[in-house]
Amino acid sequence: MSNRIIIACIMWISIFAAIVMAGCSAESGPARSAAIARATPADVLNGGLRIVRDEARNRIWLLGLDGVRVYDSVNGQLIREIELPNWSVARFTCGPDMVLDSSGSAIISSNVQARLWGIDADGFEVKEHQISLQGREQWDIGFGALAFAADGALYALTSSGGSLWKVDVAKTSAKMIELDGPPLKGCAFTTQFLKDFERSRKP
Repeated sequence: MSNRIIIACIMWISIFAAIVMAGCSAESGPARSAAIARATPADVLNGGLRIVRDEARNRIWLLGLDGVRVYDSVNGQLIREIELPNWSVARFTCGPDMVLDSSGSAIISSNVQARLWGIDADGFEVKEHQISLQGREQWDIGFGALAFAADGALYALTSSGGSLWKVDVAKTSAKMIELDGPPLKGCAFTTQFLKDFERSRKP
């Protein structure tokens, strides 16, 4: 068999496979919904800074450079697009973070200033919180990592200095926690760190 025939056969097989795949992707039903749910995070990550899944409410929260988008994790549909007033991102340090509280509402940090934004899980209303810092001179400092402890307390790591803060959103204040040892490294909390930290704080 000549090379031309082999090449022609390969081309026809490729075209046939592409047609079959296109037909499959046009199918509807549970299989397609599951595929969309699996694909959504990878698709939206191209323009995203953080992705958080809310399994209880079948939602995927995406924090991007232009705000927050909330998707239905079952069918992949966009539920809401939310702007964050006065929000900006610095590229030279740890990125901002987003966490969900027990009610499914989102808390978003700025990695430039001591500000947090809350987004209600039901009506998606946005509240901006200027955080008053206690335990350090009052200069603009951004939070590059957020995490809820088991007791519901919110902790934050600064985006550049590695200092640890306990944040009270209701009182719009944060208290610096003195650590035994050097500043924390990295741009995110680890589960082990939170467990060890909580254990060390118990009397």
